[in-house]
Amino acid sequence: MVFLAGVSAAGRDSLILRNVCHDITLSASAGYNLPSHGYYNGYNPSGNPIYANSSVHLEYGVGLNPQTRLGALYPGVVQGVGLSCLTFYRHDLMGTPVSAYIFQRGRILDVLPVLGVDYRWDLGGSYGWKKSEMIASCANIYVNVGLMITWDVSDCLSLHAGPQFTHCSNGDTCYPNGGANLVDLRVGITGHLGGSTTEPDRSVIDEYESELHASGFAERMSYDLVLCGGWRAGKVTSGAYALINEPFPFVALNFAPSYRFNRYFSVGASLDLLADRSAGIYDVVEDDATGQVISYELPNLTRQSAAGLSLKGDITMSVFTIGAGFGGFLLAGTDSLKSLYATFSLKTFVSRRLFLNVTYRLSSRNYTHNMMYGIGWRFGRP
Repeated sequence: MVFLAGVSAAGRDSLILRNVCHDITLSASAGYNLPSHGYYNGYNPSGNPIYANSSVHLEYGVGLNPQTRLGALYPGVVQGVGLSCLTFYRHDLMGTPVSAYIFQRGRILDVLPVLGVDYRWDLGGSYGWKKSEMIASCANIYVNVGLMITWDVSDCLSLHAGPQFTHCSNGDTCYPNGGANLVDLRVGITGHLGGSTTEPDRSVIDEYESELHASGFAERMSYDLVLCGGWRAGKVTSGAYALINEPFPFVALNFAPSYRFNRYFSVGASLDLLADRSAGIYDVVEDDATGQVISYELPNLTRQSAAGLSLKGDITMSVFTIGAGFGGFLLAGTDSLKSLYATFSLKTFVSRRLFLNVTYRLSSRNYTHNMMYGIGWRFGRP
């Protein structure tokens, strides 16, 4: 699995997969569907609102040996894979999606020796959605974040409960894309199998912090070069509004210098280049009877390109780095690309410098958004 390859390569430690803790978690959640689309408020074939949901989750996770480099620097962090099944109690209108995802959880705060507050996030895909006037795809992106109160009943058993937020959508790969936004309460039980109960190797932490403290500004800098891309449906916003349900590819190149404050946090800026074949569509002709687009024209690629700058911050936990940024396109070939944007990214390091990248980008221009997938390389401080 990717995260196992990542911890092995990133840790440079032959013991990295020895004395690991294997976790099996079973959990369930129930909650409320935020009415982000009229479909949830009863504007659907049944005429009834759809506000309730529940789900079950089965997960396998790996906690790293605390005597290894990564296990010592990021103690208590668990990453793994999971499956879930979600119901809205209206299979005829929403389907019953099944999701497969990677996840990570870790400790934020120790309240008592056996009680703490944990974070968690999931990222994957879900399949089994019912196509409707709210959402046009049976397969969608699955994103989940939450906070958990965790009670360590024993070395082998933990109980947890807490709120979570779930978002599912197709990333504007086709329209409509109403998506789902869920607020739930999740409870579960985790069994811990094997692993080391020793404390993290403090010498590893001291060595890292001493080296970082002695480093100058340049030695704390890293430089990420990321190439990513994807596809999206077309949206015409100048003149007559129109949606074009065809796949238009786009590619992005990002160069991001970052300054590392400590083993967890870094901040920096990013030069963002974009070429988007869905930008600047013109001369759209629609069928008068159906409203479907039957022809259109595309500008040249130069007019479909843009360059922007953004500020960003990253949080590193083991082999994963979660980032958020905000910026704007300063140079753009068409008005449809002139916008502010926010980005949320996940980097999975498969070696000390090579990483896989997933980025969600939200634009202020008519609230368009899309997912980008790619690969990157880190120069400077790993």
